[in-house]
Amino acid sequence: MRSLIFCDSSFSAVPVVDCEVVQYQACLAAFGHVTVLTSVSQVEQRLHQQTFDTLLILTDTLHAQIQALIQRTLTSKPMVIVVNAKTWQQTALTELLDCGRITFIPEILSVNRLTSVISLAQARFDAASKTLADFKRLDDEIRSIKLLSQAKLIVMAQGFDETKAHQIIQQQAMQKGLSLAQMSAQIIAVASPQKSQVSPVTIVMSKDGAPHVGAVIPKVDMLSS
Repeated sequence: MRSLIFCDSSFSAVPVVDCEVVQYQACLAAFGHVTVLTSVSQVEQRLHQQTFDTLLILTDTLHAQIQALIQRTLTSKPMVIVVNAKTWQQTALTELLDCGRITFIPEILSVNRLTSVISLAQARFDAASKTLADFKRLDDEIRSIKLLSQAKLIVMAQGFDETKAHQIIQQQAMQKGLSLAQMSAQIIAVASPQKSQVSPVTIVMSKDGAPHVGAVIPKVDMLSS
């Protein structure tokens, strides 16, 4: 495990027994390499250069710069993040914790608790990441269904029933190596007057029976074999 400790200057200014940076570093070193940095810019530069499993933030006050660092890190390189602060703004903290992937320890984080805290943070991070992935998958599925329904209405306007419209879109997707959602989006784009000045989308049935979506002709042309 590669760990990065960000010790804000405010934390070092308030020494507490059993809460010194060297002790945190020694504890995490039992699990792998540990890097200690003392500024936000140093942390961001190192995160850009290397991959870490855990980020431990030690600060007296959870100020705006640290909050922004956490948000950027979760966006670019999600990892287990443990934040220890003695003072904070409740609204800002609530926003940070909404994602479920951050473990916040108020007041004092003693070294003898660090191992269990890291384990808890890893479990929280894994669970929250799985939930976010599930939400994204469901959102993608809903979006695909909406796109397909809209595309079928466009094709059905050319005189096909729903079953045939679905079949046409499916065949076109297979021929072009696209997903149903991607093919549906193409049909919608062709039919949209905002994105195209051509006539409404039309369906051509070629001699081999394969439908072709998007031909610019005034009406449906059913070519017999």
